[in-house]
Amino acid sequence: MSALAPKAGRWTAFIALILACVVAVPAPSAVAAQKSKDKKSKKGSGPSNAPTTTGTPIMWADRGDIASLDLIHGIGSPESMPKAPFTFVKEDVSGTNPKIRVQDANGVTWNMKFDEEVHAEIAGSRFAWACGYMVEESHYVASGTVNGVTGLGRAKKFIGPNGSFTAAMFERRPDDVARRKTPWSWDQNPFVGKQELSGLAILAVLMNNWDAKVDNNNVLGMWNADKSGVDEWYIVADWGGTFGKMGGVFSHSKWDLDAFQKQSFLKGVSGGRLNLEYSGKGGNILKSVPLEHARWFAGIIGQLTDKQIQDAFRAAGASPSEVSGFSARVRSKINELKAAVG
Repeated sequence: MSALAPKAGRWTAFIALILACVVAVPAPSAVAAQKSKDKKSKKGSGPSNAPTTTGTPIMWADRGDIASLDLIHGIGSPESMPKAPFTFVKEDVSGTNPKIRVQDANGVTWNMKFDEEVHAEIAGSRFAWACGYMVEESHYVASGTVNGVTGLGRAKKFIGPNGSFTAAMFERRPDDVARRKTPWSWDQNPFVGKQELSGLAILAVLMNNWDAKVDNNNVLGMWNADKSGVDEWYIVADWGGTFGKMGGVFSHSKWDLDAFQKQSFLKGVSGGRLNLEYSGKGGNILKSVPLEHARWFAGIIGQLTDKQIQDAFRAAGASPSEVSGFSARVRSKINELKAAVG
């Protein structure tokens, strides 16, 4: 009996050790959860402050004294401009234009967009905001450097080996906005039959937005001013296909002063409706709107001063000749609209 005791003790200890190891090994689900948590931690993604519930659909808001608005900074301000140095976060492969995500010196996250749409999109968003429509904050940055850029795909040709760039649009990406990824149709949305939708249609045609497809419209879940509720912003998320020539697949252009100056705007008034000279990817509302809606919108956009119109193009990085040419044509279209609605 005494000879067997040590062996029994050793077996007991061995079995206890095995059981302890089994208990210490986490379940597969726990391992996966921890890996996911670690992955998020490495990316630096913290908890989002975006609303999780849906709210009230909104497309337009009264801007008050339109003639006093700052169209250089738009919905932003001098203090909210992107601040260098910029640090690379990742490449954004959504959409058709090259983009990267960066963080600025103030810790603010921005999407940087490149290529031909940069100028048109910023100018377009300035006019949309001034007329009361919802936009995301964006700014033109003529040149700069992004630190730590690696592994680029389609954005590679716009970023130098040392991270240098020119002519970029910075669009703010705050963590308190819920990006619904819910494209809405021009002809089917909560604002059908309302003057704010008609006004947006007129503005799109005035800016020659041939690329008014459903995928370029989005909904943003936004906290209201005191964060007591949520608003659903129905926005045109991409104004890049503007200020050129409207037309089909092979006959349109963007940020093309000569083409913008030559394109007609209105067909005339008939049957109590204002008929628009539209050619592109938008819905029927971009071809004809009720005359009373057009009269309402003419009273809004007609308040813009010549300086504000010029500032919208200056904010987009336009050259002096582009500022002069685009501004003159926008003013002539506004005058045409006012004359048509009486």
